[in-house]
Amino acid sequence: MYKILSSLLLLVLVTVIFTGVTGAQTSLDPASPVPTISDSSRQTSSPLGQTEVEKKERLDKAIRYQRAKNGLFFADQGYTIILLVLFLFLGISAFLRRQIEKITRKRFWVVAFYTLLFLILAFIFGFPSSYYGFSLEQKFELSNQNFSQWFGEQLIGLLVIAIIMILAVEGIYLALKKSTRRWWIYVSVVFIFFTIVMINLAPVLIMPLFNKFTPLPEGELRDKLIKLSQKANAPVEDIFTMNMSKQTKEANAMFTGLGNTKRIVLGDNLVNEYTPDEIEVVIAHEMGHNLLHHIWKIIIFSSVMAAVGFLLIHLTGGRIINRFKNRLKIENMADVAGLPLFLLIFSIYGIVTMPVMPAYSRHIERQADQFALDMTHNQEAFISAMDKLAYDNLSDPNPSPIIEFLLYDHPPISKRIKFAEEYKF
Repeated sequence: MYKILSSLLLLVLVTVIFTGVTGAQTSLDPASPVPTISDSSRQTSSPLGQTEVEKKERLDKAIRYQRAKNGLFFADQGYTIILLVLFLFLGISAFLRRQIEKITRKRFWVVAFYTLLFLILAFIFGFPSSYYGFSLEQKFELSNQNFSQWFGEQLIGLLVIAIIMILAVEGIYLALKKSTRRWWIYVSVVFIFFTIVMINLAPVLIMPLFNKFTPLPEGELRDKLIKLSQKANAPVEDIFTMNMSKQTKEANAMFTGLGNTKRIVLGDNLVNEYTPDEIEVVIAHEMGHNLLHHIWKIIIFSSVMAAVGFLLIHLTGGRIINRFKNRLKIENMADVAGLPLFLLIFSIYGIVTMPVMPAYSRHIERQADQFALDMTHNQEAFISAMDKLAYDNLSDPNPSPIIEFLLYDHPPISKRIKFAEEYKF
């Protein structure tokens, strides 16, 4: 529940940490705001040299893992809606607001304390789901964290989310106070600028709370990547390595930030276990995101999606409050006790539009794959990198078409490999 609730208020985080290169489903866990990467101390995870029996066992394991993750995701959706309905219709939300008003009547502090307490309750009620997600990583031998390490990062994530949520909710209710008719327009416009600021600050303020970043050292790999950037006619971006192996055994890379914080990040295990040619293909993919202006396109796309959501809340929220006023004990849309109603409407809107963002993301990921192939002319390295990523990350290479349609923000690995095999230069 906590993961979904916080991600609904922080749709901005979809773009704060831009998509990496793996073919995984969309992640909505803001307490883990970075992709994770494999353990450099283990033996090589390359699928090369595996027997057919070992490959089949690994594939079966990947399918079981992905099915468990998918089941958890959909269970979270239903669980969240049920809890929000109960929180509203049992009068708990209004009761919480009344208790805060006994301490202070100042609108700013009422909104701030309510948001903080609501988030803590969401974290508590959502903990079983979060812990089950952690236990899945342990069961399938992907996690490098013990419980205390994992829970410590959850608490850091809670603190980060609390600060951002309070700012966001304060802004929403200030807009409602100024204009009950046009508030959704004001919020939609501010959302764009808030997103840009968050994307700019995340690599230097948020991500270092979870991982250590170091510049990619001088050497053959860096020289190869600089040569690639010159070939692409693009200035060399800051290239960092990240100690993601402290968290998980998965492998990934990503493009993140804007302006002076724009950078490419390679997970440490990617650097340690993948060949220079494979890493070059990965970086070419990330350069494609930069040169094709994908972050800006994602900002625009997600802002439009958010604006439609705010409009739906505007059109339906007041009617629901008026229809069930005696049960909800909420005065009007400007009453902070209506925050769960905001989230409930946004949750339902998110379910209805669930395939939209992943579909657009898959489209731009295919463009980045094409860019990588055009820049490197190395289909073999692209295919071997995809094979290794699928192996490391327990990715299902052939998910159900329905699951792909609803959840996958990258094309499945099998389709990416087929695309590379059939690509004509």
